[in-house]
Amino acid sequence: MAIERQDALAAAPRGTLDPPQPGFFAFMRDSVGAGRLKGARERWIAPAALYTGVAGISELSWTTTGETLIALRLQGATVRDHNRPVVRSSGPGRGFALQPKGTPTRFLADGAITFGHVFLPDALLDRAADMENLPALSGRLRDDLSFVPARALHARLAEYLQRAFDEVAPATSLEMEGRALLLVDSLLRFHGPSAEREARPTTGLSPRQLGRVCDFIAEHFSEDIGLEDLAELTGLSSRHVARAFRQSTGMPPHQYLIGQRIDAAKRRLANTRASLADIAAECGFADQSHFTATFRKAVGFPPGAWRREHAN
Repeated sequence: MAIERQDALAAAPRGTLDPPQPGFFAFMRDSVGAGRLKGARERWIAPAALYTGVAGISELSWTTTGETLIALRLQGATVRDHNRPVVRSSGPGRGFALQPKGTPTRFLADGAITFGHVFLPDALLDRAADMENLPALSGRLRDDLSFVPARALHARLAEYLQRAFDEVAPATSLEMEGRALLLVDSLLRFHGPSAEREARPTTGLSPRQLGRVCDFIAEHFSEDIGLEDLAELTGLSSRHVARAFRQSTGMPPHQYLIGQRIDAAKRRLANTRASLADIAAECGFADQSHFTATFRKAVGFPPGAWRREHAN
């Protein structure tokens, strides 16, 4: 994530917390400082949390993780990991730390800091490993993956947090599931042999499977669709269906879903006098501003201007 994107994320306004809250999140919020949680109430398989610690991180926040999570320093003071004899520090491309469930969190920072967490449930870790014919990840995750050079994982985690807390164009559950699977895929590279996985060809969906998925999305585009919904239609796992759909169409499922929403909005803009707010609600957008931002990005014009050119 570029530094300007880090700054934008760190400066995002504080919002109302979404219950239920993971216990570890509540503890960190109370011990470190201001916190926000996203995805616990939605259908996200990997909720995210964002913290701002004005006083840094002290020994008062040391605890044992109740859930597996990945932490990422976004900006502020250098973070030091005191979990082992040789202290590791954060740096460029070395801002993340994997904290398996049940491990200590002995981190220190001497000044103000903004950082995020992504919570990874056992079911997600084990399902991803099973898809690659690897042993279950839960219970055997490495506890020494803090502040090591892993730029790809660092970038994926930064993008996950940026999308999780994007209030202008909120992410769909379908998008965040796909991003969570990418995160776990990066973790798999640290915990199992990758040569066989990388050599394995990726096949697309069969015409029948693709038709069922596309028809389902077209019929339910205004709803909060998840990868599990698509997996049930194809008999595949959510991880496999995401890969296979992209192989077949050239785009991830969430982009196809956004395309369906944009197409539906165009029809309403051209053929009805419905307000932009009503069209946004009918087509699955969070609100009018989300609709406007997404439409402008996809089409090149805001919906009002597009309507003036295409209204019947």
